[in-house]
Amino acid sequence: MKHKSIVNALLILSLCCTLTSCSDKNSGPAPSSETAETTDPSKEPTTAAEAPFEAEGMRFSVKSGFYDAPFDLEISAAEGTEIYYTLDGSIPTSDSTRYDSPIAVSDRSDEENKLSTQRGIAQPVSDLDAFVPTKKTDKATVVRAVAVDKNGIQSSVVSCTYFVGFGDKAEYYKDVKIVSMMTDEADLFDYEKGIYALGKVYDDWKNGDGFDPETPEWFMPANYTQHGREWEREATLQFFEGGQLAHEQKVGIRIHGGATRSYPQKSFNVYARKEYGAGKLKYDLFSGNVKCKSDGSTVTEFDSFVLRNGGNDAQYTRFRDKLIQSLVSDRAFLTQGMEPCILFIDGEFWGHYELTEKLDNDFISTHYGVPAKDICIIKKEALEDGSEETFTEWEHLREWILATDFSEQPEYDELCKRVDIQSFMDYVSTELYINNSDWRRGNTAYWKAETVDESNPYADGKWRFLLFDTEYSSGLYGEALPSDNNIETFIGNECFITDLFNAAMENEGFREQFRETFRDIADNNFASGKVDAEIDRLSKEYKEMTVATYNRFWHGWYGGSAAESNYLDAVYDLKSFFDKRHDYITKYLDEMYK
Repeated sequence: MKHKSIVNALLILSLCCTLTSCSDKNSGPAPSSETAETTDPSKEPTTAAEAPFEAEGMRFSVKSGFYDAPFDLEISAAEGTEIYYTLDGSIPTSDSTRYDSPIAVSDRSDEENKLSTQRGIAQPVSDLDAFVPTKKTDKATVVRAVAVDKNGIQSSVVSCTYFVGFGDKAEYYKDVKIVSMMTDEADLFDYEKGIYALGKVYDDWKNGDGFDPETPEWFMPANYTQHGREWEREATLQFFEGGQLAHEQKVGIRIHGGATRSYPQKSFNVYARKEYGAGKLKYDLFSGNVKCKSDGSTVTEFDSFVLRNGGNDAQYTRFRDKLIQSLVSDRAFLTQGMEPCILFIDGEFWGHYELTEKLDNDFISTHYGVPAKDICIIKKEALEDGSEETFTEWEHLREWILATDFSEQPEYDELCKRVDIQSFMDYVSTELYINNSDWRRGNTAYWKAETVDESNPYADGKWRFLLFDTEYSSGLYGEALPSDNNIETFIGNECFITDLFNAAMENEGFREQFRETFRDIADNNFASGKVDAEIDRLSKEYKEMTVATYNRFWHGWYGGSAAESNYLDAVYDLKSFFDKRHDYITKYLDEMYK
């Protein structure tokens, strides 16, 4: 579908502002402005002047969206009211630029880069220019405005994002959601409070007694490695679909992830909170593709989500985690919904991100109907959510498992009352099949309902399992090879998952059920033809935006003239792993049962 047709059709169908913060109350003619035409042979041209809206006592001649031609944005307010605005994403005040003439809105992509020229501020590298783009990035125009009356009372902020001339840019702008993040630059890059920066935390460590020059960069303390509400910053997000604004919301943002926090392109946790305006994000982030596990309804409300940078796969296919989780989403554990998008920060291209469900108690509550306050999550063998009492109960469970002979059927039956055995077998089989290097004691998570509710089969007090961060697997980094006998490695490990597996394997019924489960996942979920077809589909979908993201953040390493070949090599390596894995791992499985 052509971008121009999409824009025309959507603007003609509805000229109403879809923002939660405003609505189009105007039905009269728009103020005069330079028109921004979109063309559709079947319709009269639609212009920017035909898409005004009103909000917070102000009238804007053009609403947020995609436009083919430049235009002048006019803003008006009641007599005696002054309008102030910013163009850098910061929140305007009466000290900002006073509006006294139309704002010229055009394609700013030829302007000098700004945020992306933060040399050495977002990653501890010796070559401070290593991640600064060599070319000018795509840009949108961000306008944020407030009205101040004669008594000095200031309205709430109205935020707009204008993409001009993007019909002639990359195809992915037409095919995926576009997310505009607007926030004060200082909240990201300030030395003391910037959550994206190395900042003061890094310098304090480097100049302190605990400094070790041999520390890998992904373990170096920095502003961006900090956690908690103290390191949450306010932002406004706008979501665009098919050239039109679909949703806007004020949110809190934090940096997300483990080692990948040290990457120049960082992931974000996003939080809906009442203090920002709404405690839920009521918008279908995943285009109808995420269904509630308990009743099959579409999930369209979120307390939080992640804008993920691809994790360990960021410089490779960028869809490895999505591929794996989608292939096993029918199994008896919870997987995360994902959908690609393109992120702009304060109007500047920030590359491909994966909209991802956030693993927390609200996520589990949404899918299984268990009240969030009654959910305990243990992640990486530490309490993530829930009560200390339930965590202590889990510790006692582990001690009991280590001390119990489950070849005795009554003891095994008791284990099945405490652990969802099918969930456990599905989970272990998947992690072993993909040869996840970042697992066992690492990226493991399990949950239970702290209060039993006989009306809800998922509130039975059993521990169930959660799949996440699967991309450090399937041949990534030339590790996690298809020929690896990681079953042997797994059973010799020291962690709760291994303790539970080794103990349960003493029971003949478990051994046979596990073997059948593993074979079913190997033969069906990871069937060679099925996996190859899905890799082919995803590789086409992600190729162009992945190459653009390479060039934005790693132009000297993975981008430039070698970017496309690097991407295709990564896709080939992924396919090669799954083409070979079945025969190796099922042979090791059979050997385990001799």
